[in-house]
Amino acid sequence: MLIDTHAHLCSPDFTGDLPQLLERARTAGVGKIVSIATDLASARQTLQLAETYESVYAAVGLHPGEVPAVSLCDMRELAALAAHPKVVAIGETGLDYYREAKDDMALRQLQKDLLWAQLDLAKQHSLPVVLHNRAADADLLQILRAHGEALPRERRPWGVMHCFSGDEKFAFDCLEIGLFISYTGILTFKNAAALRDVAQRVPLECVMVETDSPYLAPVPHRGQRNEPAHVPRIAEALAQVKGVPVEEVARVTTANAQRLFRFRA
Repeated sequence: MLIDTHAHLCSPDFTGDLPQLLERARTAGVGKIVSIATDLASARQTLQLAETYESVYAAVGLHPGEVPAVSLCDMRELAALAAHPKVVAIGETGLDYYREAKDDMALRQLQKDLLWAQLDLAKQHSLPVVLHNRAADADLLQILRAHGEALPRERRPWGVMHCFSGDEKFAFDCLEIGLFISYTGILTFKNAAALRDVAQRVPLECVMVETDSPYLAPVPHRGQRNEPAHVPRIAEALAQVKGVPVEEVARVTTANAQRLFRFRA
């Protein structure tokens, strides 16, 4: 069995064929899917999906790229949603400076405040955190390191850096503070040799796999709509990089996801 640890199942891209998509995932050996929210509307929707489909679980959070449309004002409802029994994580949260002007410090501070609020919510509910990072390595690590140091050692791992595309130093910084890292279809891209080099060095015991669907479809589906049934292709790419059987990648990454999200075996 494989687990797709990050998919946006409430995306409009899946409106027409979600039941068929979930059946394709099951046929491909994907036993569980964590559906990720980015705002309150998608959090409500993904919880409805989790209630409807046994294989679907929910992460509820406020994405930094949605600031200022999402704000601290949304935290009260998010906290109520986080108490649902099929919520297995808080997120997607984090920092995203990619499209910002470098001098837009007010917007960056809003993102930081929202991240801190969600880290506190995760701590209150003893839930892991699904983290997004884009062009914000230093600021994000500073916040996450401070948060991680306040958690007991038995809470590790306490989160995942999703859609990992950083360098080796950033990877091991993430591991050092108590995070897993997760790979997407980017691992299969022709121009991702540097990422494959990093993946070769990162211990498999600290890694998960995800689609981030409907985005980032792996080769040979690149440019098409992505979906959870493509997780095996990512596992195959990781197995090739690590020089181990794909069955070993499936076993270890599934065990890692079960440990982080507290799924039953």
